[in-house]
Amino acid sequence: MPKSIDSTCIQHPGFQAVGRCKQCGKPFCSQCEVHGPIGIFCSTPCKNANEVFVQRAAQLDSMSKKTSIIFKLISSVKSLIALIILIIMLGVIAHYFEVDVPVVSDMLGGQIPTEPTE
Repeated sequence: MPKSIDSTCIQHPGFQAVGRCKQCGKPFCSQCEVHGPIGIFCSTPCKNANEVFVQRAAQLDSMSKKTSIIFKLISSVKSLIALIILIIMLGVIAHYFEVDVPVVSDMLGGQIPTEPTE
């Protein structure tokens, strides 16, 4: 049995509270306490609400484990695409400054013209 707390029961104001509800936090007396799988509650509705919450949290946890792999894969693909775009942009800039970048120079019209030697 939980140890006494300095409060009175929300349902029975004349009774000393013996605990606080795991769901709503309200004080309850020994007549009101309802035991659930993970704690003591002030009423059956609070116990039921907590059980629904725990089930939903478990569902969300299992979903997040499955989607975290997909999220990591999508994130990696986005990073790879950003890196490719950055490399192409740097290649275009280098070509503008007449630096021969093999793939980019070919895409932009061939080799950089060189000054004729005499």
